[in-house]
Amino acid sequence: MKRLIHLLALLLLLPMGMVAQQPQAPLKAKPGIVAHRGFHRMEGSVENSIFAMRQAVAHDFDGTEFDVQITSDGVAIVYHDGTMQGHVIRETPYDTLRQLSAFTLKNGETVPLLDEFMEACSLTLREQDQRGKHTRLFFEIKELKRQEQRLQLLGQIIEAIGKYGLHDDIFFISFDLETCMLLAQLMPDIPVAYLEGNLSPQDLRDRGISGLDYHWHYILEHPEWVEEAHGLGMSVNVWTVDDAETARRLRDLGVDYITTDEPMMMREWLEP
Repeated sequence: MKRLIHLLALLLLLPMGMVAQQPQAPLKAKPGIVAHRGFHRMEGSVENSIFAMRQAVAHDFDGTEFDVQITSDGVAIVYHDGTMQGHVIRETPYDTLRQLSAFTLKNGETVPLLDEFMEACSLTLREQDQRGKHTRLFFEIKELKRQEQRLQLLGQIIEAIGKYGLHDDIFFISFDLETCMLLAQLMPDIPVAYLEGNLSPQDLRDRGISGLDYHWHYILEHPEWVEEAHGLGMSVNVWTVDDAETARRLRDLGVDYITTDEPMMMREWLEP
């Protein structure tokens, strides 16, 4: 792992022109549906759990999204909030978090380690392959202030993707622009989209990033970004859409993926 982190650090010194341009995600005739933090609005499920991921795949949604961050002692976990019962996750050892009541999720699972979550994803997706379907893993990397932690987390992510053969299943997303740029260098064959909403498609393409994944209101404010992005060979995704009117407006603009907490309803809303 130390050797991998060293290689990541060396790559930071490369100018963007020395790395391959990222591919876009395949464009779709109508938007793909991404289950936000998995399919969690059903009995027995809870967001960012292994069960929620498995249910998203079982229902053959186009994507399932989850959040990954790292503890102070370098343990990568699947969890959304930056704090757990008042403890800042990136500043707290893993064993301390394990003692908190919130570490046990409402469905009885515990907060997944990245490695166990990736293993479950691999097994679940390979079972899905036998049905001729494919759910993509929308892999959100949470923001980190320290470069050392960022490199440590990315090293573990790259290692897990290789270990479980998930290279063709991943779509990276992040609010952290530096993380997006670094991922575009490290894994140029995997799409990566920026989440913040403050840069145009051309600004992102100039940084080597292959897509934008913005809150839906940014796309409705800048509908021209959809055509501009597609003209640059980029994907356009939006979050988090939970009503029919907004979903149809975005469908008609030609966005590629819609992230939602209501994936079953979204199927109905997107029908012509």
